[in-house]
Amino acid sequence: MNKRVKRPLVSVVMPVYNPGKFLGPALESVLKQTYKNLELVCVDDGSTDGSFEVLREYEKKDKRVRVYRNRKNMGIGYTANKLSKLAKADFVARMDADDIAFVDRIEKQVKFLVDNPDVVVLGGQCEVIDESGKVVGEKIFPVEEQYVYWQMFCSMAYQQPTMMVNKKLLPKNHVWHKNKYHPCDDLDFAFGAFKYGKIVNLADYVLRYRVWGKSSSFKNPKTSYFKTLRIRLKAVKEGYKPTWFGVLVNLAQLMSVVALPSALVIPVYKLYKKISGVDLSGKSERKLVSGKMAVARA
Repeated sequence: MNKRVKRPLVSVVMPVYNPGKFLGPALESVLKQTYKNLELVCVDDGSTDGSFEVLREYEKKDKRVRVYRNRKNMGIGYTANKLSKLAKADFVARMDADDIAFVDRIEKQVKFLVDNPDVVVLGGQCEVIDESGKVVGEKIFPVEEQYVYWQMFCSMAYQQPTMMVNKKLLPKNHVWHKNKYHPCDDLDFAFGAFKYGKIVNLADYVLRYRVWGKSSSFKNPKTSYFKTLRIRLKAVKEGYKPTWFGVLVNLAQLMSVVALPSALVIPVYKLYKKISGVDLSGKSERKLVSGKMAVARA
């Protein structure tokens, strides 16, 4: 970014709940960004592993850090909404407490949003790391607006902790996350954001996404699927236009989820991803063609 141009403030918002030893590296990766005009706003959601104390130490060391705490564990949706209100800046970057941001992530995303003021959500590509920090795969997402729009009806077209939001394009009292859709509320947010601007991804890697423990979306796969379907149908009712391919994918997903016992939903889902060119293991060939079309491993 041209140094003569004033660098806008960025609010990096981080919900924190028992990330353990991963919290320090996540915080450091934000505070060591090449882009310095940022604030790091953290809300501890009732952690029991000493995370709040770690946050307070960082708050003492760096004036850009602001720390808050819920009186009890309120859940990710409540905490994320609280963070969106606490953020002072128009550019709001999401960061999870167990991931690691590439050192130039904020620099690249701010430049893109300044140059493209009609983009409401900007994501990017991810390396997948394990508990030790070893790279075990990657998550590749579509770059262009049209492909993001089409893919969203079949699978999430960006990784939530990579997103930077241009808050100026959203209504003042916009509800970012609705608890009734948890753990699929990020999809509901995305469909809502389409009404106010474009959603695109950088072709660059911006995040090392850590996989450890169990995803909340996989604990009750049938419940999560039907919430996802409700969100997609609501989006269509509100004006979203899926492709015929997207409709067929949803019909196939619905028949599979209804027919299969819960224990088989996730194994079949993973098999579908591999057959369709989306390999959850991260071992398949990366699919990014001329910076235009990519397929997500999600």
